[in-house]
Amino acid sequence: MHDRHPPQVHTGGMLTTFAAMVLMAPDAGLTFRAADGGVRALDAGVVVVEAPRDMASAAELERLKKRVADLEARNVELEKQLKSVDALSKKVDQASDDLAAFKKVVDEREEDRKEAERKALEAKQRFEAASRGLFSADQTLASGSLANVSEQLRAAEASYSGLALQYVQAARAALGNNDLGTARRMLMLAVFETQFSGRP
Repeated sequence: MHDRHPPQVHTGGMLTTFAAMVLMAPDAGLTFRAADGGVRALDAGVVVVEAPRDMASAAELERLKKRVADLEARNVELEKQLKSVDALSKKVDQASDDLAAFKKVVDEREEDRKEAERKALEAKQRFEAASRGLFSADQTLASGSLANVSEQLRAAEASYSGLALQYVQAARAALGNNDLGTARRMLMLAVFETQFSGRP
């Protein structure tokens, strides 16, 4: 009886024979194709050597891992840049706050300066008015009248200080004694004192 079982193919022997064929006849026109990691014949005179698919998958995995590593490194760099931007933004905000506070101080001091100038001008105007009042009071006393003299002395007392104020008070005391001559002398001394001292 004939054995109906198909003949067994020894792939090890086929590979050895194929390798020998390649070495002996490198220009024999054989072609190769990667597929499933085996060796099989297609058509007449064509042998296909197939690369394992898991090798391609491993290469693809390595490429993806490298891509992930690159993205992670980029993300770290972007986070550093973001922190730098945040720090710079905080510095800018602090500088803006400092500038606003400084401008507030400057504005307040400017207001104080203007207020001081206003008060000084008002004091000067009162002083000049008081001095004119004393000249007017002297002329009134020279005519032998006492009209409005008391009010003019009161204005001088409110504006003068120091020795000038003492002269005005002495003039009022002299008027209380009806001593018009002494009162006029005290008034003129008060005016001269303010003129020479440069202050009321």
